[in-house]
Amino acid sequence: MKNISRVEIRHLYKSFSGVYVLSDVDFDLKPGEIHALVGENGAGKSTFIKILSGAYTKNRGDIIIEGNKVEHLNPHVAQDLGIITIYQDRNLISGLTVGENVLIANEPKGKTGIIKWKKLYDRADEIFNLLNLDLRARDRIADLGAAEQQMVEIAKALYKKAKVVIMDEPTASLTRFEIDHLFNLIKRLKEQDVSVIYISHRLDEVFSIADKVTVLRDGKKVGNWKIGEITHDSLVKAMVGEEVRFTFVDSVEKQDAVLEVENISRAGAFSNIDMTLHRGEIIGIAGMVGSGRTEVALALAGIERVDDGKIIFKGEEIQDKPFNEYIKRGICLIPEDRDLVGLISLMNVAGNISLASLKKISRGPLLRLLLERQIAEKYVNILNITTQGVTQKVKFLSGGNRQKVMLAKWLSFGMDLFLMDEPTQGVDVGAREEIHRIMKDLVNEGKAIVMITSDFDELMNMSHKIIVMSKRQIVAVLNTSQTTQEEVLSFAIGKSVETG
Repeated sequence: MKNISRVEIRHLYKSFSGVYVLSDVDFDLKPGEIHALVGENGAGKSTFIKILSGAYTKNRGDIIIEGNKVEHLNPHVAQDLGIITIYQDRNLISGLTVGENVLIANEPKGKTGIIKWKKLYDRADEIFNLLNLDLRARDRIADLGAAEQQMVEIAKALYKKAKVVIMDEPTASLTRFEIDHLFNLIKRLKEQDVSVIYISHRLDEVFSIADKVTVLRDGKKVGNWKIGEITHDSLVKAMVGEEVRFTFVDSVEKQDAVLEVENISRAGAFSNIDMTLHRGEIIGIAGMVGSGRTEVALALAGIERVDDGKIIFKGEEIQDKPFNEYIKRGICLIPEDRDLVGLISLMNVAGNISLASLKKISRGPLLRLLLERQIAEKYVNILNITTQGVTQKVKFLSGGNRQKVMLAKWLSFGMDLFLMDEPTQGVDVGAREEIHRIMKDLVNEGKAIVMITSDFDELMNMSHKIIVMSKRQIVAVLNTSQTTQEEVLSFAIGKSVETG
């Protein structure tokens, strides 16, 4: 059976409003194979998996599942065939228990139709034991972290007797330690002959977990390789169409301190945080989800108050100032969830860029729309934002371009300190490097950056100094040029570092 493909796709085409987003795409997936699907934003990956999961219908082409051609594929048929998709935005009901989510629509019932709750929870626990998961069926989804919710989705897929599991950016909100746990789980799926289509912008993950990789670019298949047949640089070139130079920050001589944080604490969030940030410097903050990293950023941005300690910006204590005073002085936050709290997705590009500068573009109660447009066009050009124009709604931009719009909003205001929480999460390799180059340009101009990231390559390449947090406090301050990813991870998960 290993020689029979679990999924064959031949000459697949799909168009929207007459524009083809997939053209003549072939794909082959074997039983028990982990097959990565990569490409830049807009390459056609999402459309491809939505066709395979039955959410979209193809224009033409053949979809063959275990030797049988499937003509009318919809979500119900796809699930009946064992094709389960785990999207980046998880499909769980937070008010229900873990067991209820796993067995939803398949609850064991008696003759009267009443759910047999003990049997339901026992069945869920059997699956968790099979996958060696530290989950309890009676816990509520709302009480679980992102990594645990990801595991619940995989348990759901296994309960539904999945033959193909499609994972769309499964590690977007996970830490390095949690990613390692996820990879062990994917390997257990492989051992049970489940096939996995793995979609990720993080190419180090592709080389760690995949057996094969297929590249899409502009809706066309560029090629597919066994993972040992292609290098990292060659894969990037296949995705982008040209060589990409990776960005690294240069060592810098210390300039004036722009931010001094002295022993700040907030009950239940973090304690005894100290740091000094100079102009032209990037401090990276590493740690597990829940270590207090984001809470520190919110405090440094003035969004959350501190109970004790001092925040000194450009020589002035500001910890007791209101949030708007932080912005006036030149401190901004680039939040992790750009769509929920960073941008207004239904507003156009120009409107989002001008949000922080409304006084500048207003005359009395009226907006000077021509000036707003001119400012927006200026930053669209400076940051190389790919858009149909500044009147295009932000929700139609790629993740990388939405991130650049959020940066443009604060650049137009003239900020000096940028607090960036996961600045390249969910963006493709080309956009990631563009954002890194923007960050490097900022510090070369004398700006300062505090960067929170779960991406260890980003941490090592884009930080001058690394602060590691664990259990809501700082456990290590490391010189990036003198440390390793392994040392950072050891501190982050609370293990002692071996020496010798």
